[in-house]
Amino acid sequence: MKTLLHPLGYPIPSTAYSRRLPTHQERRTVDPRSYNQIVKLARELERRLERLVDGASAAVFRGKMHPVDMADRLLRQADFVVTQGEAGPEIPNTWTLRINPSDLPPEIDPEELEQELTHAVSEFAADRGWRINGPVDVVVISDTAVPRGLTDCSGTSEPGPIAPWSQLVAASPPLVVEISDNRSILGRAMESDVVVAVPELSRRQAVIVRADQAVTITDLSSANGTHVNGALIGADPFPLVPGDTVTMGDIDFVFRPL
Repeated sequence: MKTLLHPLGYPIPSTAYSRRLPTHQERRTVDPRSYNQIVKLARELERRLERLVDGASAAVFRGKMHPVDMADRLLRQADFVVTQGEAGPEIPNTWTLRINPSDLPPEIDPEELEQELTHAVSEFAADRGWRINGPVDVVVISDTAVPRGLTDCSGTSEPGPIAPWSQLVAASPPLVVEISDNRSILGRAMESDVVVAVPELSRRQAVIVRADQAVTITDLSSANGTHVNGALIGADPFPLVPGDTVTMGDIDFVFRPL
C-alpha cells in the first residue's frame, strides 16, 4: 500500500476519515467546492496550529496523526452527513472524534486542539451556508478500540444559543433583531429563528443566509412581500450588503454585520 506524504513531510495514512467509506456514486456527487473549502480551511488551521506545536518539526508527527489530518477528516464527514432542513442544508453541531491514543501527538494540548477543530467546523459551516442549530463543539477522545490510522467521527444536533453575526435594526419602532445561525428564518411565528412580532409580517417572512463570504435574503412567499432598498425580492436569493434597507411589512430595517 502506497504511503502519501504531506508537503510538510509527515505521512498521510491512506485510510478514510471514518470507518464507513462513501460509495463510488457518493464520491461522484460531492460538490467540488466542498473539497476546495476543506483544503483552504485545513491550510488556515495548519497556520493556526503552528503556535500549538511551538515550531516543532515535521518529524515530531511521524507515526502520529497530524491535527490537519484530523480537521480534514472531520470536515469531510460533516460534508458527507448534510441533510435538508426547513431552512435548507444543515449539519450536526456537536462532534466527537475518536482516535487511537498512539495516533495522538503528545506535544499538542488537547483542549487547544479541540478549540481549533471547533473553529474549523464553524468556519466551514459558515462558508457553506449550513445551518448548525446550536454552538459548534468538537471533543477528541482517546479510544484504543479505534484502529491506528483511522478515526471514528460522529455528530449530533444539540440546539442552543449561538453568538449573533449580524443585526437588523429599525428606527421606528425602535427594534433590533439578531441573526445567529448561518440560515435563519424570520417571521411572526414563535418557532421562527428570528421572531418579529409585527402583525404585518407573515409567519414565515424570509430567510437570511451567509455563505461563501456573502449574505443573501430570500422571501418565503410572504403575504406583503420583502423589499431590499425598495426593490421587491422573490424566491431567488438576493444579495445583502452592510447598510441595505430591508422592508418587511411597514418596517424598515438596516442590515448591520457584527
